[in-house]
Amino acid sequence: MDSSPSTSEVRPLRHPTDLAGVFRTASATQPDAPLLYHGPRVWTYSEIAADARALASAFQDVGVEKGDRIAVHLPNLPETVVTIIAAAELGALIVPVNPHSSPNELRFVLRNTEATIAVIAERHGGIEYLELFESMLPDLPCLQYLATVGKEDLWYDDRIFQFEDLVSAGRGLSFNPVAVVAGDPLAILYTSGTSQKQKGVVLSHGNLFHAARATATVLGMDSSDTTLCCVPLFNIFGLGATLLPTLVTGGSLILQEQFDAAEALDLIETHRPTVLHGVPTMFVLMLRELANRNVDVTSLRTGIIAGAHQ
Repeated sequence: MDSSPSTSEVRPLRHPTDLAGVFRTASATQPDAPLLYHGPRVWTYSEIAADARALASAFQDVGVEKGDRIAVHLPNLPETVVTIIAAAELGALIVPVNPHSSPNELRFVLRNTEATIAVIAERHGGIEYLELFESMLPDLPCLQYLATVGKEDLWYDDRIFQFEDLVSAGRGLSFNPVAVVAGDPLAILYTSGTSQKQKGVVLSHGNLFHAARATATVLGMDSSDTTLCCVPLFNIFGLGATLLPTLVTGGSLILQEQFDAAEALDLIETHRPTVLHGVPTMFVLMLRELANRNVDVTSLRTGIIAGAHQ
């Protein structure tokens, strides 16, 4: 006897399984809800949606197409999230890159993925990233454009744009919608390369969102939750276990550009997050800081610990 389910028993997926679809649902359902906290500013779902659509329009205008690769070489910033969502709207792949990668590692990833555009910080942590990327352009024929995040009044040529200028220009452009399905690739994340050369791992929209929904379910997350994002968005812990579960549930995210235990406790005291992920060393450093400070951390109710303490 055939034990396979009948057509009437097969249930369709109830949720979008692509990043752009998930985000459109969340922003349409609660446009005025806070999505991102960074510094003194708060960005609502509708504000991030507008910026992401504008950036996608600008990218489309310079020729970025479905399947192209967009390198994201940024710390945890609102622009990082906007770029990720904009790429998803286009059906492009994000290539998150560790801002602390060596020039050789960076050059390898950009060449290996054939990234057509890179979104970078002008400078961060005392490093002039724009100068570094400009020096690499002659060796990377696929890399056509740079979009820089920063406020400096720098000289730009026709291959280098300021991020905010792209968003501003994109607001006046029409966007040609791109069909994206769960099986389409969303990201290429690279292994650490500690014992041999880094390897790119391609993850689909479906891969990441089934995992994100499972994570949110296990942690009991919903739209009332606020997650403190201390882990970097350029790796799977930050992208897959922190950002995407927040979008799936319609929650909020506090962005810490780079982990610092004292600042993390300040953010907990100010914003009262309910979810916190990290590696053991991060929690050890926060506990040491707590030993000398009176900070109420009782808002925290859940989180994930990954990795090992050394």
